[in-house]
Amino acid sequence: MNSISGQIETLRQKLLETVDSYRGDFLHPNVLRISQELDSLIVHVQRRNQQQAQSPDACRESGQAGL
Repeated sequence: MNSISGQIETLRQKLLETVDSYRGDFLHPNVLRISQELDSLIVHVQRRNQQQAQSPDACRESGQAGL
């Protein structure tokens, strides 16, 4: 599972386990570090998806060219 979605899922699971190991302490430095890593990956995917949606090829494929 080496894809970005796989990395996101792996980090999500790690975050849940880490929160649990610190008894729900969302402010523990280890929890925050993993959460920030996960946020960065999610933002990366969102930006990539947004760029793809705005490309001229995406408009042609969706039938919206010239609108």
